[in-house]
Amino acid sequence: MGRLKRKKIVLTACLIGSTMMLTGCREVLNMPVGTAQTIYSETSAANGQERYEMTNHDYNTSEEGAMEIDLAHPEENGGFGSWDGHRLIIGEEGTYLLSGKLDRGRLVISVCEDEVVHLILDGVEIKSADGAAIYVENAAKVIITVKEGTENVVSDGPEYDDEIRACVFSNADLTINGGGFLSVYGYYADAVRTKDQLKLVNTRLYVKAKKDGIRGNDGVIIHDSEVEAECEGIGILSNGDRSLVIIEGGSCKVIAGEYAVSANRYVSVSGCRTDLYAVLETVRCDGIVEFEEMPEQ
Repeated sequence: MGRLKRKKIVLTACLIGSTMMLTGCREVLNMPVGTAQTIYSETSAANGQERYEMTNHDYNTSEEGAMEIDLAHPEENGGFGSWDGHRLIIGEEGTYLLSGKLDRGRLVISVCEDEVVHLILDGVEIKSADGAAIYVENAAKVIITVKEGTENVVSDGPEYDDEIRACVFSNADLTINGGGFLSVYGYYADAVRTKDQLKLVNTRLYVKAKKDGIRGNDGVIIHDSEVEAECEGIGILSNGDRSLVIIEGGSCKVIAGEYAVSANRYVSVSGCRTDLYAVLETVRCDGIVEFEEMPEQ
């Protein structure tokens, strides 16, 4: 493809189809990640039909007041959580600095529905054999910060003993931020999934999944992040009543067995370096698609 002028395309259905066999392993992206200064912003989508909000929680990467937990010794959690021999359960709101390796175990967040939990991953590895590696059972919101300069790995196994169906699964709004690197391997079904809204903010995320890669029922917002997804299903998916996918800035690479990006109502891609491949269609949407092509560098 030759050099393209920047342009915006608005459609009411889908655009672009391409086919490609699923291949490969992780290609680490080495582009710099900027530091966001704005703590509050609001964007109108689909000509005012949809809105999403960025708050100070979404940009918060501070370790101030954090309670430290070594996942290699989950029973010695300082009273900040409870360990039942299989699950490390965080039952109080607050900020938690996690380090070490949790093998054949699960991290569970279960707090009141109006409480916020902030997890800071400092070079962690969580490997669950029979369910979600990180499970947000109940909360108002959970923020996962990937600490600058660290690599973190979260994975599940090919068999589950419940119906959660994702390596990182949340029943609440979920934000992943921070300048480190997070890899999520969903060997059973999805990699990262929330029933509410999912935001990726100024972060670096790689996912590989048996089914869908990144899924937020009430919307997926990707802001100034470096995202790479390989999956047999849909790369980035939103399919709830307020279904939208918004990708702003950064870079996004997807290799998918179905669609690269899918949302029922609205898809917007702007200022982002994209490399999207899918067996069926690159972008699937029954509503409005706004796709701004980036010029070649």
